[in-house]
Amino acid sequence: MRVIVAKKAGFCMGVRKAMDNALDAASKVGSGDGSVYTEGPLIHNPQVLDKLEKQGIRALNEDTDLSKSTVVIRAHGITPKRRQELEATGAEICDATCPRVKRVQLIIEENAREGYSTIIVGDEGHAEVIGLLGYTNGNGYVISSPDEVSELPDMEKICIVAQTTQDMNTFALIAEKLKHRYENHKVFDTICSSTSRRQEEVISLSKDADAMVVVGGRGSANTNRLVQISEKRGIPAFLVETEHELDLKKLANYGTIGVTAGASTPNWLLERVVDRVQNYQGKKNKQIQSFAEKAITILIGSFMYIGIGAASISYSSSVLLGVNPKVKFCAIATLFLFSMYVLNYFANKEAAALSEPFRAKLYEKHQGVFMALGIVAAVLSSVLAFTVSINAFFCIFFASLFGIAYRIYIIPKKLSNITKYKSLAQIPGSKEMFTSIAWAVSTGLVPFLGSTASSLASLFVVLAFTFSMVFMRTVLLDVKDVQGDRIIGKETIPTAIGKNNTKAILVIMSILLTILLIVSPAKDWTSGLSYYLLPCVAYACGYLYLYHKRLIPSGLACESITDFNFILASIMVVIWKLIVI
Repeated sequence: MRVIVAKKAGFCMGVRKAMDNALDAASKVGSGDGSVYTEGPLIHNPQVLDKLEKQGIRALNEDTDLSKSTVVIRAHGITPKRRQELEATGAEICDATCPRVKRVQLIIEENAREGYSTIIVGDEGHAEVIGLLGYTNGNGYVISSPDEVSELPDMEKICIVAQTTQDMNTFALIAEKLKHRYENHKVFDTICSSTSRRQEEVISLSKDADAMVVVGGRGSANTNRLVQISEKRGIPAFLVETEHELDLKKLANYGTIGVTAGASTPNWLLERVVDRVQNYQGKKNKQIQSFAEKAITILIGSFMYIGIGAASISYSSSVLLGVNPKVKFCAIATLFLFSMYVLNYFANKEAAALSEPFRAKLYEKHQGVFMALGIVAAVLSSVLAFTVSINAFFCIFFASLFGIAYRIYIIPKKLSNITKYKSLAQIPGSKEMFTSIAWAVSTGLVPFLGSTASSLASLFVVLAFTFSMVFMRTVLLDVKDVQGDRIIGKETIPTAIGKNNTKAILVIMSILLTILLIVSPAKDWTSGLSYYLLPCVAYACGYLYLYHKRLIPSGLACESITDFNFILASIMVVIWKLIVI
């Protein structure tokens, strides 16, 4: 079974804006009073709504006292009358109407003032359409098929618009028929470009797919539209809200499966569906799935691959420091980082379940084993560090305590009331910073403390190299699921400053690191090995570029690509030794 995934899946701009507004409002109000409400369900996705409710964001009902509350107007928008009613309650209004929906509202409002009747091509009763009708001055009509054109009354002049999630072909057919009937007309193609691209991609996928899986809420108009488009082209379509609804036995009858998602479906839901389809253990799959594939899944999913990367960076750091690379240095880095990743996984299982379904499945099955391995690895790393030096021991020991306490509410109550942060994990950008520091300490500082031959200048270069490589890797994995992080309250750098600013930081960091690696041998800070580590910087820039172009895969494949850079560093050391020594 082959799986092809739509590139345009994930939250559209309007939904993302509404989500961000609601989450920002919740963070300002605080989680104690539960006074952030949405005018109707924020998006048509039950799973996301459940997560939002845990953040204190609830749908508004008639009995709610809004005098001290914040009301978020969802992406669909509302009528002017309803807005006045909400303002009269004394509530603070947070308008998260999709900019593209606002554009339609303005078009209708302007033309209604000029005496135009409005014809909306859309679904009668849909929240967006109800809101749009409020701008027509009572002179609006809703139709959804070309056959309904003949049922409209005679009108002097008409303004034709579309519900932003309308089917492109349907709108074109209806608009053409309306133009023939009404001589005085204005036509505005107001279908959202994101919706158009999703529809075009479904059409494209249907050329290669034998069946289509559409992930999204059953109440979502744009999601149902994707199903209809697929079926019109003769491709069977299966609408599912979660991976548990997949009928894998039916899907096993098809050779190629296309997977796409509605505009209100987060990436983590899509990835869980893709993961289940790809790993379906039907009779056919059991016959062709090799031992190597299972081994790779365990290697990466269990963080053992991270451990190999840690040993590789420790080896290259030792050589760059001018230190004899000892096995114990590599072992300390491997055991320490493996333990930190494993133990932090258990402290943040909800986030992993969303963005790392392959790992969640593995850890659920062997929870006791991994917990024991994580604890044993933490103890062994401290013991080995003690054999290096007392300073190395304290570095690893306190780093371990720091890592364990990372998600515990350790910030004093008085301070947390001011900052609204109860743990280190809630501080924006703390994950990327602390992860990178942990790698730099265990792979660079420990070898330095275990030898007297290194200089502080070489240590600076090593720490900068390791920190930058890990920072870029960690940030990329966080960027891939910004919205999922926000929903569960995980404050990463991309959620705090946005994707574009994050990309700018990564570009600047890669440029500075390149300059440092070129300059350091000339200044006698390090050996010529610095030049041979430049491909690692280029490799990191390469996978960042692939992500920007939406070409980098997800899940296991993404981690295998990013983490190979650590192994590449040790490969470059071997090449340098063969050439120079």
